[in-house]
Amino acid sequence: MTCVIQITGDKDVGKTVLAEWLVERLKAGGRTVVAVKISHHDPEPPHKDTARLRRVGADRVLFYNGDVYVLYSRGVSCRELEADFVIVEGLRHLKVGYKIHIGPNPPPDVDLWLTEATPIEVKCVEVDPCHLLSAIASHKPK
Repeated sequence: MTCVIQITGDKDVGKTVLAEWLVERLKAGGRTVVAVKISHHDPEPPHKDTARLRRVGADRVLFYNGDVYVLYSRGVSCRELEADFVIVEGLRHLKVGYKIHIGPNPPPDVDLWLTEATPIEVKCVEVDPCHLLSAIASHKPK
């Protein structure tokens, strides 16, 4: 099982600021952390080489710049989400872990409602990584 912390809220309320703080704190404590960003945006401009290679049908495109690897893939395994903690930014309409909402209009299933991004006590809701992956895969951006 993996501890999942979910952060929801409108645009520009501090979701990523809180996610960064959580990742830094957990890593400082020796934990393994996977960060998941749910978005309706393509991760890169359409004229970039990796986007072009994906567009013509590559099953996977591995990008490497000498420091960071990015693997664009049409699928992932549950193993990719195995860590001590997974921080999920998004999926407001679902509850996939300890759900923190920042800003107005919290969903009814929220565990913690913040008016601004602020340090919090880390809570663990254990989730099977395969269940989490299924929830992520069910999201179809508009």
